[in-house]
Amino acid sequence: MAEYLGRPGAGAEIAAELLEGVRKELARGAAALPGAAELVRACRAAVPIAVASNSPRELLDTALWSAGLADCFTHSFAADEVRSPKPAPELYLTACEALGTPPEHSVAFEDSATGTTAARAAGLYVAVVPSLPGADLDHDWLGTTLAAHELLDWARQLGAGPVR
Repeated sequence: MAEYLGRPGAGAEIAAELLEGVRKELARGAAALPGAAELVRACRAAVPIAVASNSPRELLDTALWSAGLADCFTHSFAADEVRSPKPAPELYLTACEALGTPPEHSVAFEDSATGTTAARAAGLYVAVVPSLPGADLDHDWLGTTLAAHELLDWARQLGAGPVR
């Protein structure tokens, strides 16, 4: 990319500029997906929850703050904090360990093939709302929106026993 932009050898500098541009854009306002805030808050009211994101820490924190969800998670883990980010299972396994919850009693909400691969490899139940329409993703539950009434009803019943 550096050569394409006429800046050979400036790869790290360009990456930092892009990261800062994305961070500034997120800080201006990153709305959560429809239904996401309600679902997150319903889950948090019942059980401890974590974020396992393939974003760098700086972008994850900015996005959560901007969407008004920063205080909703017991733990959060970013790609630049693990040795092997998604599609490896490390982010999910780290989150489950921090929460004290076995992966087989945990749920991953995902939107991408990279994320579903990681969640499946970690042994989590995989709920998917694809970010790209028509994407064929490995899943246990598939929806078109996080605002699905069945998801909110399910979240309100958490804490009563294992997910499966």
